[in-house]
Amino acid sequence: MITDIESKARAQIQTKGLVDAADRIMRELIRTPKFKESIIILLNSIDPPAARSLVRTLFWQDPGLLMSIMGSLPAMINVGSEALAEMALQMNTMPAPLLQDFLNRVVAGVDGAALGEGIGGMISMLLSLNLAEPDGVLKKGLTALGEGFSRGYEEAAGEAPLTARLENWMAGVAEKARDKDSTTHAIIQAAGKAMKKNPDFVEHVLKPLLEPALKAPAKKSTAAAKKPAKPKQSKKE
Repeated sequence: MITDIESKARAQIQTKGLVDAADRIMRELIRTPKFKESIIILLNSIDPPAARSLVRTLFWQDPGLLMSIMGSLPAMINVGSEALAEMALQMNTMPAPLLQDFLNRVVAGVDGAALGEGIGGMISMLLSLNLAEPDGVLKKGLTALGEGFSRGYEEAAGEAPLTARLENWMAGVAEKARDKDSTTHAIIQAAGKAMKKNPDFVEHVLKPLLEPALKAPAKKSTAAAKKPAKPKQSKKE
């Protein structure tokens, strides 16, 4: 049976593509109990810390293989993006309590420190490059990527949900920034110092963002105590 599946896999990869072939093969294999048992065993054997050693091996053992993998990164990222979009569509059909419980288990199992280190490392790498040059190749690529991201996000979530999330996020940041010992306060102070050294950012990015808010009438704080109304003086008869 495995030989037949391998033959079909080779033929489908050549005509349809790797992911399409994997989908077709999965439909056949998922019907066999032994295959499902093997998948469960493999999933339970995942060891995240060993990923660092795997990356080092790929980077330094075979430069030719590394270049092939790097060349395939856009396609792999696109596969992940398509899969993530479809997962969101399918998960939105689940009842809210079940979905919340499922997502809670996912979030509880994620290593926040490793995720933060990975994202922080990528951001540090990008910041080490000179992205301020308007004619830079990477700058143009990131701009095009951002435009496509915005279109896809608006189609999936719309503008209103994003506005509501931004409002909630800003309120939370403002609350944390009041604490001078918080990380948020330290980040804001560092951002202020950075903006002093980058007047173009303030002029062309920050100012257009803040002008609508500064021109809008300020809302009265709900936390502020209302001043009692002054008693009316009685007219002299």
